[in-house]
Amino acid sequence: MKKIASLNLVLFFTTFPLSFGKESDPMKVYDSIINPVLEAKCVSCHGTEKDKGKLRMHTKEFLVKGGRGAGDAIIVKGEVEESELIFRITLPKDDEEAMPPLEDQAHYNPVTVQELSVLKSWIKLGASFDMIINDLDEAGRIAAEHVLKNLPEKKLSATALLIPKLPEVSPADTSAIEKLRDSGLLVMPIAQNTNALYVNASYKGKSFNDESIKLLQPIAPQLLWLNVARTAITDKATESLTNFSLLERLHAENTPLTDAATPNISKLTNLKYLNLYGTGISDASIENLRKLKKLEKVFLWQTKVTSKGAESLRKNFVDQKIYATLSKEKSNLTAQKDQISDNYDLELEKLNAVMQQNSAKTEDTSPINDKCPVSNKPVDITKFSNFEGRMVGLCCNSCKSKFAKDPSSYRSKIANLKPSKDFENSLAAVKSKENSKLEALENVGKKLREISSELNSMGPEINLGWSVVQAQK
Repeated sequence: MKKIASLNLVLFFTTFPLSFGKESDPMKVYDSIINPVLEAKCVSCHGTEKDKGKLRMHTKEFLVKGGRGAGDAIIVKGEVEESELIFRITLPKDDEEAMPPLEDQAHYNPVTVQELSVLKSWIKLGASFDMIINDLDEAGRIAAEHVLKNLPEKKLSATALLIPKLPEVSPADTSAIEKLRDSGLLVMPIAQNTNALYVNASYKGKSFNDESIKLLQPIAPQLLWLNVARTAITDKATESLTNFSLLERLHAENTPLTDAATPNISKLTNLKYLNLYGTGISDASIENLRKLKKLEKVFLWQTKVTSKGAESLRKNFVDQKIYATLSKEKSNLTAQKDQISDNYDLELEKLNAVMQQNSAKTEDTSPINDKCPVSNKPVDITKFSNFEGRMVGLCCNSCKSKFAKDPSSYRSKIANLKPSKDFENSLAAVKSKENSKLEALENVGKKLREISSELNSMGPEINLGWSVVQAQK
């Protein structure tokens, strides 16, 4: 697949009028595009109900105020690269500082290429809340046209959608709770308005052992989440775990547990989350783990469990017919998307070649400019270069060489530059084909995201470290 290297430069620097709204009622960039994008993708974490990093984005005033750390550098007028908003949006999606955050693929709602292009153009040109779309640069206007046809919808995060139905249990004995806290354990309700408890013994380290876990017996009817990571518990301690029938989350990573522990763990029928990272379990435990019918996520990284064993566990949760159908559809859509991209790139390569030819030819018999765009000195009429179908005068061979390397960077310094009709027509053809490519890819991409989301939401995640196996019920 060949890249159209010069296309972006040409699109960026060439004026090609687009019309948005009536002249008497021009569309403002912020009101019609940026605010809807922020509302759909940012305000759930940075709005009236939540202000991560002390940043709120639900009003213009709060947006420019910024948050903790970056402050008003959230948007630096005229400086795209200095603006924290752009920096966060363009971070890799798995970076912990990326915006919006990636919780899972099913609920991930990133800023699109076109939305980002509008944001960059708006900031570069001053980030005025009164700026109209026609004031954006060419790249921004093209992107705006696409965004207006595909305004984003708000997608709730996985966290927002996860509103668990908490079990109704009687209050735990307060003296038992105080005794556990006095021993150095963290004991607290898992949420407001519930008696269900979370206990964290990981702070105790190796001083928390098989005998220590028996201290939890008085709160067994209330114990919902338990963290015994990095403690000294052995397989014997799991005999006591069977008394915690309510348990939904168990952290037992980096403990001496082996396959002998999993028969008891398999009796925790309400378990949804299980972390056995860094333990001694192997494929021999798969048969026991299959009994955890409510399991949603299990960590088996740095254990003796193999990929084959994980696949065996996965199949326990799979409806093979549905999985095969969706997987085939996903494969077909992926191939279709690649084919669309390849086909359009071939057409764009041809159109781009024509555009470059039209840029290099001219009907001018003398330079259109008096001053050299490189040095600002008077031009030498014998030193010239054709650009966008016009004859551009230079002052010397050195400037001519510099101009030839990157003519678009000097475009704004060429007085009286109006591209030739042939060049404008070929540029319009390239732009039209590029937009068609984006729309075609978006149509297939939308279906592909829906299929991927359905696959990913059908069962527990089996984490083996670098590889993650999705299981389908």
